[in-house]
Amino acid sequence: MGLRTLLLAVAGINLSTFCFQRAFLHGRSLRPLKFRWSQTKKLVMKRTRESDNDESGPPRMAKDAACAERVQSAWRADPRLQGIGPFASEALVYQDEEGSRRLHGRLVRPAAPNGAGVVVVHTAVGPRDLYLHWRAEVLAAGGYTVLIADLLGDEYGQGWEPEWNSKAREPLNDRALSRKRMQASVAALAAVEGVDPKRIAAIGYCFGGRTVLDLARAGSFAGISAAVSFHGILDDGVIASEDMSHPDAPQVLICHGDADPFISAENRAACEEQLRRCKARWDMLVLGGVRHGFTNPAQALNPNPAFGYSARAASVSWKAAEDLLAESLR
Repeated sequence: MGLRTLLLAVAGINLSTFCFQRAFLHGRSLRPLKFRWSQTKKLVMKRTRESDNDESGPPRMAKDAACAERVQSAWRADPRLQGIGPFASEALVYQDEEGSRRLHGRLVRPAAPNGAGVVVVHTAVGPRDLYLHWRAEVLAAGGYTVLIADLLGDEYGQGWEPEWNSKAREPLNDRALSRKRMQASVAALAAVEGVDPKRIAAIGYCFGGRTVLDLARAGSFAGISAAVSFHGILDDGVIASEDMSHPDAPQVLICHGDADPFISAENRAACEEQLRRCKARWDMLVLGGVRHGFTNPAQALNPNPAFGYSARAASVSWKAAEDLLAESLR
């Protein structure tokens, strides 16, 4: 199975929607503890709009209500967030690589910032994803200032709609362009007051995993100290790579499930060979019997057998990522 198959599988979801209250997205916090699930059933609705500029209604934040509840349940129970927060959260709108498209990031600030920053990059369905906001708060609890990047220009959760998603993502098949858009996201976080531009990392999931790896392949020009890919697309990078042995080149961690049918043995081997050839500082955590999307509890509800949640793999891979961030951003 190739990249096109994977992205169609991720984006090919039904039209039922979960809409997150606008107050949470434009206020101080995204914590699910602010409301009871029974009170949000009325928010499950089909969102339609006359145009991309229609601001009526809240943005869509999950595949459907059941998936939203699965993520929120894990979020509420996360021991790393008990007694911590709320976290300050605000929109961060920035320009794409050509200055022609508005990208709608989300900034999550820690109560006690350590000066380092982390860019979190979404899957194929875009940045309006409850799971990413949960991850952002876990990172903020560790003192990191977090930008949930937007590579699609998705303000309202249109990324969940397959037709819109396909059109928005098509230009990013140009890997050089997607790298530039990733660099624009890093630059946006680097410009935030209190963030040390020399202490920034990037983590990405699925499509986002491919994107952070492509950025890391820029070597000393990447602008990050570490790159972490969770169930990301693995290949040789397609575009030319720089010398990744440079002291300013990022360290790389790849967290991969060996039962992920979207990554062929040939593509995985090509990725490994590219990293060796460019003398990267890299590690690959291979998780036995683990399928695509293993970090997200909502994947337990996915009927597609290519996808699956693994609590063990999610925990082990996150601990490895935390260790790399602590080492590279100190």
